[in-house]
Parts: sequence; C-alpha cells; structure tokens
Amino acid sequence: MVLIPFPQKLEESHGTFRISDRSLIYLDTSCDYADFEAALVLQSEILRFAGAKPAITRGKYTDDTDTALKTPAYPTNLIVLRKSARSGVSASAGKAPSSAVKATANSSAQQAYKLTVDPDAIVITGTGSSGLYYGIQTLRQLIRNSGAHIPCLNIEDRPSLEYRGFYHDTTRGKVPTTETLKELADRLSFYKINQLQLYMEHSFAFRDHSEIWTDSDPLTAEEILILDEYCRKRSVELVPSLSTFGHLYHALISRSFRHLNEYDKIPERPFTWTDRMAHYTLDASAPESLEFVRQMIDEFIPLFTSNKFNICCDETFDLGKGKNSSLAAEIGECKLYLYFVRGLIEHLKSRKKKVMMWGDILLKYPEIISEIPKNVVILNWNYAADANEDGFRKISESGLKQYVCPGVQGWNRLLNDIDTATANIGTLAGYAKEYNAVGMLNTDWGDFGHINLLAGSIPGAIFGAGLSWNLDRQGHPTDEEISVMEYGDRSGRIVGLIRELSQQPVMDWYDVVLWYYVSCGYDTGPYGSAEHIMDRLSALDAAAAKTAYDRIKELTGEISSLLRDIYEDRKNDIIEIICAADGLALFQALLLVIKEKILDKPSAGLIFSPDELAVKLEYWFSGYKAKWRSRNKESELFRIKEVIMGICGLLRDI
Repeated sequence: MVLIPFPQKLEESHGTFRISDRSLIYLDTSCDYADFEAALVLQSEILRFAGAKPAITRGKYTDDTDTALKTPAYPTNLIVLRKSARSGVSASAGKAPSSAVKATANSSAQQAYKLTVDPDAIVITGTGSSGLYYGIQTLRQLIRNSGAHIPCLNIEDRPSLEYRGFYHDTTRGKVPTTETLKELADRLSFYKINQLQLYMEHSFAFRDHSEIWTDSDPLTAEEILILDEYCRKRSVELVPSLSTFGHLYHALISRSFRHLNEYDKIPERPFTWTDRMAHYTLDASAPESLEFVRQMIDEFIPLFTSNKFNICCDETFDLGKGKNSSLAAEIGECKLYLYFVRGLIEHLKSRKKKVMMWGDILLKYPEIISEIPKNVVILNWNYAADANEDGFRKISESGLKQYVCPGVQGWNRLLNDIDTATANIGTLAGYAKEYNAVGMLNTDWGDFGHINLLAGSIPGAIFGAGLSWNLDRQGHPTDEEISVMEYGDRSGRIVGLIRELSQQPVMDWYDVVLWYYVSCGYDTGPYGSAEHIMDRLSALDAAAAKTAYDRIKELTGEISSLLRDIYEDRKNDIIEIICAADGLALFQALLLVIKEKILDKPSAGLIFSPDELAVKLEYWFSGYKAKWRSRNKESELFRIKEVIMGICGLLRDI
C-alpha cells in the first residue's frame, strides 16, 4: 500500500468497503462550506479511479445513521466526513470559525484525523478542518491504490511537524501563471503540505515601483488575492515573503532608488545573473531605506490572510562595504545588520505579524542571536547533502523557534539533482527531530534565470512532504512510491529514471553560463576570475561527458516509453523532463567543443561540429520556450534566450 505521507499509525483488518453509485458522501453538520468543496474533490477522485459517483448530502451523523439510511431498495454505504467537537467549529454551516479557532488552525492537534474503513462505512473524523482535509487526502490515495474496493483498516494520524512548507522562487527569472500556482497548491496539499511561500524581489507590481518591475511580468495584487483564497480552501497558508535588505538588484539600479544602495557608484555593465546574485544591499543606516521597505510591506500585508511575514534578510553581501564602511568599522557589521533588522521586526510587530527570517547572517554573527526577539522564527537553511548540525544546534540553544530549510536542488541546473535533494532533506529532517524544529520549509530556488522547469522539483517536494509529516520514516517515500502515487506509473520506475538522468551531466547550466560570460568579457565577481573558470572547464572530463551524452539519450528513450502509462494530468511533467534531458545532452556536446576548439584539450572526439551544435541548440530552445510558456508568464525568458543565442553565435565564429 502506497501512502504519502505514511500515517503515524495504520492497522489493517479483514474485508473491504465497496464504493458504488449507491454510496453516499455524508457531510456531518460539523462541516462547513470549505469541507463541502473538499467533498467535491473526493467525489471527482472516486469517479476518476473507481468509476462511481456517490451523491453528497449533509446531516447530523450518529453511530446509527448508516443503519437508519439503509433500505432494501437503497442499501447505502456511507463515506462520512465529520469534525470532532474539539475543533470548536460551529455545527451551523456558513458561520465563520471563532478567532480562537483561527489562531490554532494550523496546530498539530488541529491537523489530526482518524480514518476507519469497515465493510459498511468509511468514517473520517478530523480534529479540525485541516485534519478532515488531510483525512480526505489519505482516502483519495487509498482509492488510487485500490479503486472501488477499499481494504478495511484503522488510521490515526497527525503530523510530526506543525508547519510543512514549500518555498518557490518567483523572482529570479520565472513568474508562474495563476493557474500554475493553483496547480502547485493542489499538488502540495495532496501530500499534506500546509504552507507555501513565493520569493519576491522585483516580481510584484507595487503601485509606485513600475520602474523596478516593468520588464518582469510581475504578479499582481489581484493574483495574490485569488491564490490566497485558493490556498486557504486547501489548508495551505500562503505566507508573504519579500526581500527587504539584500538581493535588491532591480530596485537599487533604478534611477528612483539607486541612492539607497550601499555603494555610492554602480558600475555601468551589462546585466549578468552573477552580478544580480552577488551585490545590491540597502544602505542600512539610511532612514529612507527603512521607509522604502516599510511602504512595500504595508502594501503587501493586506493581500494575505496569513499572520506571518518572511522578511528574508539573507545574504547581505555588501553590508558595511560602501557608504557604511566607517560605521561598520566602529560598531561592527553585525550591529549594523541588527539595527536594520530590528527596525523591520518592530514595524511588523506594529502590524500584528509574526516575523520569519533566514538565519545565515545570524549564524555568521552569533553574538547577535540573543538580541533577536524570541517570537521571531528563524528559517535555518543548509543545502549540503551532509549538512553540519552546528547551525541548527545554535539556534535551538538560543531559544528561538526554527524551521529547517533544505532544498530541491534545482538552482543553476537544467534538471534538479535528486540525489543531493533527498540526502539534504533527509539530513535536515533528522535535525528537525533532534532540535525540536517547529517546521520544515523545502526551498526551490531559481538562480541563473530559473532555467529548471517545475517538473524537476516535484519529486523533491514530495519527498520533503512525506518526511516532514512523519519524521520517523527516514528514506520514505521511495522513488517507487512517488512513481506510483504521483505519476500513476505502476512499474514504479519513472522517478528512479529521472534520478539517474539527474546524475549524468558533467557540464550543466552553471558552467555553460560562466563560460559564456567569460567569453563575452563579463565580470563574474565572486564566481571566479576568467582564468579560474577556464581552469574549471579544463578539468571537466571529456570522456565522461561523451559517456554522459550517450546515457542521457538512453534514459530519455526509457522515460519516453513510460509516457503512455502516466496519468494524463502528469504527462506535461514528463514532457518537461524530456525537454531538460535533450538540453543536458547538448550541454555535454558543448563541453567537447569548448575543450577541443577553444581550450585545445583532448575531447574524446566531437559529437557535433560547432555549426551543427548551434543549429541543435536553436531547435532545442524553440521547444524549451513552449514548455516555459505553458506554465509561466513570459517574465525573463528573454535573458535565457540572450545566453543561448549568444552561445550559438560563438559556436558559429569558431
């Protein structure tokens, strides 16, 4: 039996419950309209996987309700959805929950449920609306396992971690459409993820900031409002997340706000992803900097029903290195950082919001950890497969609450590194248990233009969902389990093949971009000098790249052969994976050209001549654009185009 996440307690018994058109989805009077919408989703699931469409009704459920409803002419089998009295939800439909219930809606207790299956009835009892919703997701998965004949069993379940989130980059190149974000919310909630954060620097249409967002196809206030409501109905909290200190490239190169940059002068140079990632921190001592951020926060807050706000405040690389160099020398960079952050915290406290922030700078300056208010939640990230526990221990010892924050490892890549992702998530799940973290926030970044497509992030997102709900199930869900449940691949092979595909590249997008920038004479800053980058490319194994090319093509064929057996609504994922595979194969061919024709190194023989490779890259990018546009706004696709077309020009000049 495949269930993701796997319940804390499951006991199987004898017999089955048969779902038919005469079954009845019975909403107890403890349920409200949001629960009715979840019942409609359950009804659709039954029709799709069991071939029946039970009617939905509502009434007061007692232990003898199923007997009372049965007649010889209509032998009803009930699927009962109810909430226990402890949830505090009124029995009257349509009434809003009390403020006390709102305040505890995401507590672990409110997310608990019981699911019993016997030959005559299925009963799901949620402690609250979230618990009932999660019980329904488990029943949906049982139906995917067994169709119309559900095995008798008893489940008692609740999450290990109160908060289980997914952090999606919507600012470093790719802005999803509203429909894509809704799809993401559906897919996350199916696996009991209860928090979604969208990372934003310049990709929201603030009213007075058109100069900043005009070329990025930003998300709008209306789109956020729509998404927030959509998420709430699926027990997902949409938490605002805004870069408020570092990583403010587009604001700090603008004519209107460049005076707030830590550096007095901004060099005139072409746009590069390396430059955008490495600089652009606010002048921490300027009152106008704080006011600039406060105005953004105040415009952003009303769009979300969440009581939380992530101010980010990570990677303030330029802090104290420009205008504030003298002040930083006098009081220390750490105090300068603390001054600005505490100003933000106080502002959000006045707006009655709970503050979240990344923990990297606090760990860099541990002497200021004790000066962060105890009601601030630290988002503690470490993306190494064998991440060290020291940072998690330090935050735990400080008394601050923390989320552990692993990653799905898609940044700077065309396809996510699934090996590193699952190892990293598993390691941090262990630290979550050891150091009493309150949550896990699994991150999906988009460095270097966010070339990686959404499909590559899904296996890691599901793996994180399974572990964050049940910390005692290390190593689960397996690739086979994800293959079956998410993609409908009864062979259990598809995710394992994608994992193997992700292991192949010798040269990936990171090296492709840096080689192109060096070839154009662009400054690559902290990513290394031109000499360093070319030495790195020289060290890459040409024979391994040629072998990787061949294996990528073989794996692409195997993955394509499974496409016919994949759920119809997941075929687009596999098409995206195939597109990524085709690009990775060409990147290996590019490395051979670079080594032989530019570095004058042995290349084990070219796969394509430079001219042939240019043509193949152009055709590949034409297909890639279609995949991008199927799920995203145009946003910054033009920047990826500039790199790919630039590379094709370089190839033709060889």
